[in-house]
Amino acid sequence: MLDNIESSEVEYRRIKSLSKFDLDYEELQEEFRFLVELAAMIADTEISAINLIDNYFQWTVTSQAIKSTQIPREESVCDRTIRSNKPLEIMELDQDEHLKYQGFSKEEAGFNYYLGIPLTLESGDNIGALCVLDKNSKEISDKNKAMLGLVAKEIVNKLELRRKMDESLFSLNTAVKIKNQVAHDVRGPINGITGLAELVESEDFSREEMLQYFQLIKDSGKSLLELTDDILKVGMSIDPAKTRLINLKQLKVKLLKLYRLLAKSKNIDLQIKLNPDKANFTLSKRKLLSIFGNLISNSIKFTPSGGSIQVNLDILNLDKGRFLEFVIIDTGLGISQEALSELRENKLVSSRGTSGEKGFGLGLKLVQEIIQDFNGELNIYSEKGQGTKIEVRLLLK
Repeated sequence: MLDNIESSEVEYRRIKSLSKFDLDYEELQEEFRFLVELAAMIADTEISAINLIDNYFQWTVTSQAIKSTQIPREESVCDRTIRSNKPLEIMELDQDEHLKYQGFSKEEAGFNYYLGIPLTLESGDNIGALCVLDKNSKEISDKNKAMLGLVAKEIVNKLELRRKMDESLFSLNTAVKIKNQVAHDVRGPINGITGLAELVESEDFSREEMLQYFQLIKDSGKSLLELTDDILKVGMSIDPAKTRLINLKQLKVKLLKLYRLLAKSKNIDLQIKLNPDKANFTLSKRKLLSIFGNLISNSIKFTPSGGSIQVNLDILNLDKGRFLEFVIIDTGLGISQEALSELRENKLVSSRGTSGEKGFGLGLKLVQEIIQDFNGELNIYSEKGQGTKIEVRLLLK
């Protein structure tokens, strides 16, 4: 039991580390193409790929031969690589007891050779792997394997740089919003002071000292107004395209692209609906894919074949402010009251999906933490065997 708890904690730290990158997997193709091509040249193999592995799925973000795709984690060779904490080399995939029945190792469409290098963060967490595959047997020298290790490190460095740039941009946007608010708040009283000074100045007061005093007030007020104008201009000069904005309609399309095929592979009907009146409402997509992706993944894994998943997106104007509402309803296995209680107590919960998948509870715990950072709300309604309904509300600033 202790080993299972420790294993869950290690895995939770790993998927939490991956979530911090806040990746949109579709955006990574071109950015990492050169490194993938370099890896294939070094290894002299037919295919190389970068695979990132979340709670339930492997995401091939860049590959020479195939488009961005997803497969269940249980079917991934790279899942074994990240668990081994060192390069994993398999000379004959079709003879490997765990892999010989998988599609990539079968006859015409299959591969015979695999080498995977873990993508390891400074924290020690393995978020995925750089892999090379070939239909023929290969012998890659130690020197070339070391070079592949350097390519893997460069992939991690690029991901880290991407994360830092996104966080810096978010901080900059937040700072600019604060400056803009301060500027607007200050303009009112300053306008009043300047108007008063102008009124006093226009009157024919005989006291020279009074005139000089109010002249100073007017000059100071104008200087401050010029300063606030400069602050506002800085805010207006930021390119909105760089702030990772998305509207509700685009969010729906993005989620369908990422998860429809995964649902279809289990014969699950995935529907995403939105309030048509709010379709063009624009918001930051920061952390949205991490939150909603984990919830949709959970539903896919714990909904049996022939089931359904419905997602509703809306913008609500409530007393506390404006919220993005995400509601997901599935016909899956449901969650026991005991498991729900443990989740509310911030404990790790583990279970199995409809195909024996592990990891239930980790995705929900991660979502719970991210929503808390957003000052949002998470409500889960479920019973064992009765499906699950989850409501998420995120405060929009």
